Amino acid sequence: MNSISKKSKPVALLVLGSVLLSSLGLSNASAAEGATQPVISSQVKEILTIDGKKYRDLNGNGELDIYENWEKSTAERVADLISRMSVAEKAGLMNITSNPNATTVNDFIENRNLRYFILRDNPTAFDIATRNNTYQKIAEATPLGIPIVFTSNPRNYIAESLQFGFQEASGQFSIWPGALGMAATQDQALNRDFAEIAREEWRASGIRKIYGSTVEVVTEPRWRRISESFGESPQLNAMIATELVKGFQGEEINSDSVAHTIKHFPGDGPVLRGLDPHLPHGKYTLYPTAGSLFEYQLPPFQAAIAAGTSSIMSFYNVPNNEMSADQLPKELWYSETEQFEQVAGAYNKGIITDLLRGELGFKGYVNSDSGVLANMAYGVESLPIEQKFAKAIRAGTSIFSDSNNPSGLISAVNTGVLDEEELTPHLTLLLSEIFNLGLFENPYVDPAAAQAIADSTANQERADEAHRKSVTLLRNNEGLLPLTDEKLATTKLYVEVFNGNNSAAQTASMKALIAKEDPSVNIVGTLEEATAALVVLRPRAYEYPDLSTVEIQLGTLTGINVDRVKQIQEAVPTALVVNMTNPWVMNEVEPGAAAVVATYNVKAEALLDVLRGRYNPTGKLPITVPANQAAVENNAPDVPGYAESFDYTYTNAVGDDYTFGFGLSYEANVSDISATLTGETSVAGGQDFSLNFGLDKVAQNVYAQELTLNFDPAKLDFVDATSLKTGLEVISKEVKAPGKVRIIFASLGEGNAINSDGDLLSLQLKAKSNTQIATTDVTLTNIILADGNGVETPLAEASKTISIGYTKGDLNGDGKVSIGDLGIVAAAFGKTDQSPNWASFKAADVNPDGKIDIFDLSTVAQLIE
Repeated sequence: MNSISKKSKPVALLVLGSVLLSSLGLSNASAAEGATQPVISSQVKEILTIDGKKYRDLNGNGELDIYENWEKSTAERVADLISRMSVAEKAGLMNITSNPNATTVNDFIENRNLRYFILRDNPTAFDIATRNNTYQKIAEATPLGIPIVFTSNPRNYIAESLQFGFQEASGQFSIWPGALGMAATQDQALNRDFAEIAREEWRASGIRKIYGSTVEVVTEPRWRRISESFGESPQLNAMIATELVKGFQGEEINSDSVAHTIKHFPGDGPVLRGLDPHLPHGKYTLYPTAGSLFEYQLPPFQAAIAAGTSSIMSFYNVPNNEMSADQLPKELWYSETEQFEQVAGAYNKGIITDLLRGELGFKGYVNSDSGVLANMAYGVESLPIEQKFAKAIRAGTSIFSDSNNPSGLISAVNTGVLDEEELTPHLTLLLSEIFNLGLFENPYVDPAAAQAIADSTANQERADEAHRKSVTLLRNNEGLLPLTDEKLATTKLYVEVFNGNNSAAQTASMKALIAKEDPSVNIVGTLEEATAALVVLRPRAYEYPDLSTVEIQLGTLTGINVDRVKQIQEAVPTALVVNMTNPWVMNEVEPGAAAVVATYNVKAEALLDVLRGRYNPTGKLPITVPANQAAVENNAPDVPGYAESFDYTYTNAVGDDYTFGFGLSYEANVSDISATLTGETSVAGGQDFSLNFGLDKVAQNVYAQELTLNFDPAKLDFVDATSLKTGLEVISKEVKAPGKVRIIFASLGEGNAINSDGDLLSLQLKAKSNTQIATTDVTLTNIILADGNGVETPLAEASKTISIGYTKGDLNGDGKVSIGDLGIVAAAFGKTDQSPNWASFKAADVNPDGKIDIFDLSTVAQLIE
C-alpha cells in the first residue's frame, strides 16, 4: 500500500428507509471483479481509512487484516478468520440458541462465543431492531468482532395460536394467509412477492436468517405440521420453494438478503399415523411405497437447492427399514442388508452427506432441528455429548439448533474425539454466509425505518390479496353464495363458529366483525329467527393420550359439535366454512350444507369479501380430503392423497372430488375468460419490440392453449414467443403463412396449471423500416384453452394497434442513414408500383411517388451522416 493508514472514531452510519436495503451487496467476489465501497458502521471498534476507502478494524490491531478487507473474496476472508479463531470460538459459532435476554446475552456472546440466535418472542420491528443493535455492539467488542445473526421461524403468516418451534410470532409485520393458503393461490408471482416483502421487513429489523419454509410434501393426513406446509403436490411445493428462496435471498446471498433454511430434509411428512417426532413414539419415518422418496418427497428440496438455498434443516426422524420399501440406489445403502442407518437425521451420514450432498448436489450447510443433542437424539441416546457432536459433524451437520452450551464440542476436540480440522468445512460454510450477508461491514439497523417498513399499507394490501385469493369454493349447487345485496335484503343470517372451548368467544368476534365491516347483513340471535346460516368450523387435530394415533375426523375430539352443525343445516340453508389446517374427515357435516368453502388461516375480512361476492373465489385445494375414517386408516403414509391406489377421496353430492387442485368460482364455467394483449404501442422502424399475451377472469385450471398470431408481413417480422411462467412451455411455433404463426403451449404438471389472471407469453416482433409512419394491427385469433379433462374453451380474439416510426432514409433499420441505405435504393432503381413484388421494393421509394429514381438516390445521399 502506498498510503498511510488512518483511524477514525467509531461511527454508527444509520441509513433511513429503503436506503438501508440499497444495492450494497457483498458477493463472493474480489476487488478485481468490481467490489465497491459498502456502508461501514461501527459502534465500538475503530474505522480504518486507506486510499480513501473505509474498513472496520474488528480485531483492534490498527491494521487491515484479510478478514476485515471487503475487497478480498469471501473465501480468502473466511480462511483468514478461521486461522485466528480459538477452539472455543469455533465451537460457539456451531451452536444456535433461542431468545437470549439481558441477563444471558453477554455470557452467550462473550464467554460461550455464540453468534446465531433464534428469536422466539413477538416484539415489534422497532424493538427487534433495537435488540439487534444492542447485541451487535456486544459482539463487536469481542476480540475478533464476529457479528451475530438473528434467526426466526416464519413471522408473516396469520396464526390462530403461537407455538414454540412452529410459529412463535405473528401480527408485527405484514400478515399473510397460512402456508397452505399461499399454496391454495397457486400463484407463483404472489409467493415471490410474499418472500420479497417479508425479506424487506426482516432485513430492516435485523433478522438475517429464516428457519423458513416447510416444503415437505403432505402424504399422511394426520401429520401435525400440515398447516405449515404447502400441501401435497411435489411440483407445487417445488415451485413455491424456488420463489421463497429467491425472494428471501436473491440470486445470491448479499447484504440485502435474508438467508433461507429449508426444512426438514428429506421430509417429515411420512410419519407413522401422524404421530409427533418431537416425542419418541413418533420418531419413525416410513416409506412403504417403492420409489416414493424420490418421486414425492425430494422434488421440493431439489428445487430449493437449485435456487441456492443457504442451508437445509434435517428432520428429527429415524428412517425405518422394516416398514420401508426400496427407496435408495444400492450404492447409497447403509449396509448390504440395511437401506438406512436407523438414527435421527442430524446424525445420519447416509441422509445428509450421501443423499443430500452426494446425490442431490447441495453445497450449503446443514442445520439440525432443535434439541437433537438432548431429547431427540434418536438412535444415539447413550452416546456421551462429545461423541454426539462428533457423529453429527461427521454425518454433515454444521450447526446445532437450540444448543447454548458448546462445552461438549470443545471437549470433543480437546480430548481427541474430534480433530479440530474437522470443524473447518462447517465453519467455512457458516462464515461464508455471514460475510456474504454483509454483516462484517454493517451489522446495525435503523429501528424507526424498520417500523415504517413493517407498517407499510402497500405491503398489507398485497397480503390481503393473497388472503382473498386463497379462499376455495368447494360446492355451491344450491346457489346460496354469494350473499348479494339483493339476497341479503330478505335474509336473516344466523352465525356460529365451532372451535372447541373457544366457540362462544369466536362466534361473538365473527358477529362483531360482520356488523362492523358489513352492517347491511341482518344477523339474528337465534336459529329460529333465521332464514340462512353461516357456520364456521375451526377444528384442531387431537393426539390420543395413549399416543396411538391422531384424530382428524370432525367431532368432539377435534372441537366440533357435529350434532349442532347438523341441526343448523336441517333448519336453514347453510354456508359451511371449514378451516383446512388438516384434510379433515368431513363426511358427516358436508352433505347437509347448501354451500361449502375451505380456508387456510385467513383474515375474516377476506372470507367475508368472498361470501358477499366482492371477490370471486379462485383458490384450489392444496390437499386432498379423505372420503371417511377408513380412508385415513388405509392411506399409504408416503403417497399424496391424489395418488393413493384406492378410492381415497371424498366425493360430494354433485359428483365433485375434493382432491388436490379442485376449486370452483361463482361462474359455473370459463365463458367469462378473455384474452389480453398488452405492451408497446409505438416503436421505431427496424427495432424489436414485444407484446404480452395473457388471460383475464380465469376461473379454473388451464393446462393447454393455442393461438394464431396475425400481423402484416410487410410491416412486421415475427422473432420469437417465450413463456413468462415457470412450468409453462412453448411446444410449437409454426409459421403457417406470411404474417401468420400458430403457437401451442402447455402447463407441465398439476402444480403449474394456469388458474389466475396475468401475462403468459412474450411475443417478440420486429418493426420493418418504411418510408412513412405506419400503423398496423397485431391480432390473436383461434385462441383455445383446455383444462385437465380435455374440455376446450374458445376465446374471442384480441388485438393491438402499433404505430411504427422511422428515420427517413434508414432502410436497413440500423438507426442511421449510411451508404448501406444508398445501396438498397440503387439495387431497386427503376422499379415502380407496377413492378412485380413492389412491396419488397417500396421502402426504397423515399420520396413516395410510386417509382424509385434519381430523386430517391439524391435524398438518401443528402441524409447520409
